[in-house]
Amino acid sequence: MPSKAERLYEDLVRPLPLKERLRLAALILNGVVLTLSASEVDDKEAWSEEDMRDLTLTSLWYATQSKQES
Repeated sequence: MPSKAERLYEDLVRPLPLKERLRLAALILNGVVLTLSASEVDDKEAWSEEDMRDLTLTSLWYATQSKQES
């Protein structure tokens, strides 16, 4: 049986256009970063806000390039 997250993805997220799915992914990742307490994160493995911003921008750029090529 699919989890609640899998059902939400299939019913609500998957049908969205690629740009909207990427925007949603960025919102989710940013929300996760903001809610983590320092005790939950191993500093050696933590990503800075700049790392997260770079990842988001690169992901969005890659998605738009991939979409334009197809």
